[in-house]
Amino acid sequence: MKILYIGTPHTYRLYKEGKNPSHWLYGAVEMEKEGHQVIWEKETSSLLNDIKLVHKYNPDLIFIPNLNIGNHFLLLCLKRISFIRKPIIAYLHHTPKSGKVSIIYSFLLKALNHCFFLSAKTMKETIQGGYIKQDNCSEPGWGADMIFYNKIEKSKGDYFISTGKENRDFELLIEVFKEAKVPLKIITCKSHAGNIYTDLTEKCKSLSNIEVIITENTGDVYPMMVKEMANAKAIVCPLLQRRLNYCVGLSTIADAEGLNKPLIITHNSYHSDERTKIFNVVTNKQDWLHAITLLKQPNQNLHTSILECYQKMKPFITKYGK
Repeated sequence: MKILYIGTPHTYRLYKEGKNPSHWLYGAVEMEKEGHQVIWEKETSSLLNDIKLVHKYNPDLIFIPNLNIGNHFLLLCLKRISFIRKPIIAYLHHTPKSGKVSIIYSFLLKALNHCFFLSAKTMKETIQGGYIKQDNCSEPGWGADMIFYNKIEKSKGDYFISTGKENRDFELLIEVFKEAKVPLKIITCKSHAGNIYTDLTEKCKSLSNIEVIITENTGDVYPMMVKEMANAKAIVCPLLQRRLNYCVGLSTIADAEGLNKPLIITHNSYHSDERTKIFNVVTNKQDWLHAITLLKQPNQNLHTSILECYQKMKPFITKYGK
């Protein structure tokens, strides 16, 4: 089967170099391993980009790992009116916007043959909003590339580590570790999605137990980050509670699962209790301090993997990619 992947081919190149895990490509690597011909192409905001790719490759199936309606507007419109008949499957990461644009979302999402979700709650909200039918949806359980993580040497250091960049509550994290007086490493980028983190170094310069490392916002730095996580005592994921409207923090959950590390993470209702029960879930400062002191160890047998996820995706790939 010829599958046209429209996403981030640079991530695929980093995966091939052994620098990044396969789950960052949402099952497309597993499609390739199973013998399908995956064509790795870049998503752009150009209106005609998708149409040119479909015309060039004539794929059996189109796979979009992170569906941005604006970037795929024309493709979905033409599919919706049957001008393009190629089957399309995609991952939708966020609940569609409400208001006037909801009509556009409702029209375009129905162009998908099947829609995968990272969160059961996001899927439920999308169905209840009338954007897509339940029969065309599933939440396969996106998880860690264990083949990648099993190759990484691990040890149990004395420091906690935060490596996230998306809507992180570093103010609370610094306050907690200032009081706890235990070692913390913060590795994040200069800015991400409107969040500016360049002032973290200044905020922590007088705190001897907190080290801040500011990197570029690129997957190229992940080998350094995963090495630091592999040697940490535990991973921490402080989330801004005012922005818990999607499954933010899921990548860090996958890191903790892959490395079999304890995780302290802000409660987010978009993560199922089943998924997070092996970790330390917190809601306030006192929860954080308690978790640091009485750290719950993970149960590796309960972890989710990208291979399990792909097996749940596979029926729809074979159904629509004939």
